[in-house]
Amino acid sequence: MATKEVATVQQILNLHQYKHTNLHVESVITQLKSCRTAKLGYHIYQCADEACATIKYQYHSCRNRHCPQCGALQKEQWIEDRKRELLPINYYHVVFTVPHELNSIILGNRKSLFNILFDASAKTLQCFASDKKYMQAQLGILSVLHTWGQQLSFHPHVHCIVSGGGIAMDNKQLVWKNGTRNKDNFLFPIKAMSIVYRSKFLEALKTSIKSSIIKLPNDCNQNELFKLLYQKEWIVYAKKPFGGPEQVIEYLGTIHTK
Repeated sequence: MATKEVATVQQILNLHQYKHTNLHVESVITQLKSCRTAKLGYHIYQCADEACATIKYQYHSCRNRHCPQCGALQKEQWIEDRKRELLPINYYHVVFTVPHELNSIILGNRKSLFNILFDASAKTLQCFASDKKYMQAQLGILSVLHTWGQQLSFHPHVHCIVSGGGIAMDNKQLVWKNGTRNKDNFLFPIKAMSIVYRSKFLEALKTSIKSSIIKLPNDCNQNELFKLLYQKEWIVYAKKPFGGPEQVIEYLGTIHTK
């Protein structure tokens, strides 16, 4: 008895033409329909053996995380790699956001501003972890960037998976130290973290502007911008410990991007 051939997602999308009103969704559909076809270009490989000289066309993949042909496989591999890094301890979920007043500047300086976002969030966490009042140890942090919110509006933020303890030096030996606030919502006070995070981010932004790494829009008044940003409350979210490493992996699988 012959096995019934199952249609692929790409075949279904190409067979049933569908136009979505959301530009982001439409872009994803277009990428899935074009994946590993001539539309995305190709590489040509030829056998080095002159007697063979076989030519093979390797079409490029779309590399979209929603694509079953490429992105989904990459995501699963990424998850498996992260599983091997996890420890049998508590993990926390923390999100660092930036005020929407910075959106236009970020759009024009994505790489530099995203680097500042990663650095400022990680340095804030480690600043508190280094304090003997909380841990006095080196944290484990895994950060994932998101550039869009739930409503598909531009909303850069970083998701951090943070270990419930850290490594410290004791009598010239590395030891593990648990956080002292493990029963609370998070290891460190959120309000204080928000203030430190804002300071570290804006100081790095000032330095980058001064050195011309980041350029402000022509109509932007730098003094007024920083005055506003220092006055605003920068939002930092934190959640209680995950149930275990497997829950961390499940969560990471939902937010991991290519």
